Amino acid sequence: MSENLSYIIGIMGFSWVLILFATAFTPYFIQKNICFGISIPVSEYNDPKIKLLRRNYCISCLVIGLVLGIGSTICYIWMPEERAVWLQLSGIFLYLAASTFIYFFARSEIKAIKQERDWEIDTETVTNTSEKSDKTIGTAWYLFYLVPIAIAVIAAVFKYPSLPGQIPMHYNLAGEVDRYAAKSIGTFAVMPLIQSFTGLLFAGINFGIGTSRNQRNHRRTQAFQSIMSIFLYAVGFMVMLLFTCIQLTMLSIINEKLMMVLLFAFFAVIFLSCIYLGVKVGQGGSRLDIRDDATGNKVDDDRYWMGGFLYCNKEDPSLFVEKRFGIGYTLNFGNPKSLIAIAALVVFILATTVLPFLLE
Repeated sequence: MSENLSYIIGIMGFSWVLILFATAFTPYFIQKNICFGISIPVSEYNDPKIKLLRRNYCISCLVIGLVLGIGSTICYIWMPEERAVWLQLSGIFLYLAASTFIYFFARSEIKAIKQERDWEIDTETVTNTSEKSDKTIGTAWYLFYLVPIAIAVIAAVFKYPSLPGQIPMHYNLAGEVDRYAAKSIGTFAVMPLIQSFTGLLFAGINFGIGTSRNQRNHRRTQAFQSIMSIFLYAVGFMVMLLFTCIQLTMLSIINEKLMMVLLFAFFAVIFLSCIYLGVKVGQGGSRLDIRDDATGNKVDDDRYWMGGFLYCNKEDPSLFVEKRFGIGYTLNFGNPKSLIAIAALVVFILATTVLPFLLE
């Protein structure tokens, strides 16, 4: 087996491990008062039927994911790379579709159990979000993101005169150049511009996390906000460094193989960080050893959650709320500001997609 093929299979296999971990074990990482997006009493978390639904979801996702993942990954041995990549993406799509179907089946079962037993829910919520949390990283810290941007710009200025007329712009999974572009100032302005958009996006999300509403436990929520803010900042800084390394690769300061190693290391760090968040922190800080504080308002807000994924509550001033299935935050689509956030994300995607072609 060639070195390039081994690297590709390793990257694809690692991607599948990350996807499986992020989906199959989710029911064990979320808060105990939520099960497949449905509010339940904490005392019922270990109910045999609910435990069985969690276990069946996990096992089903693992079996389907392993079959599709192994099958689509080993196809690189017999297929051309381009076709194998599409097969890999098709396998991921099929897995996500299957896991979503299993999720909604389990959700319907939980909903039926809840109605049958007429549970009295005590989902405590504190909706006072008039002030930004002081537990998140201050926006000024994001100015340090300018350091990787400055390195990318300075390196381009000094290296530009000695570069050949054609420079590498895109690499395949094996680290081989598959697209070149004519040397121009615009070509090397792409990465700093993308970094700038990225930094603004991460800073905006961090600010939104600081204004998210408290759920059940004020201390636990603030601790989770602090951890997620630090995690977000660290990931953002690594992304900025990664973009700088891509710029240095285009400038022939870093070779392609080293860039591939750095890319693999980046995903490895993200994966290990996600394991830590899931096992040690849990969604909403559910696994943190923090004693409950003052009781908040008791409400059952299932009606505001569409499918357990989309939150829409016009009476909630929060822009971000904790996810019900998964780790992290999601938008409150009932808040008009969510349209601004979506528009900003669309602009970011378009900018990172279109700019490389406009400035070539």
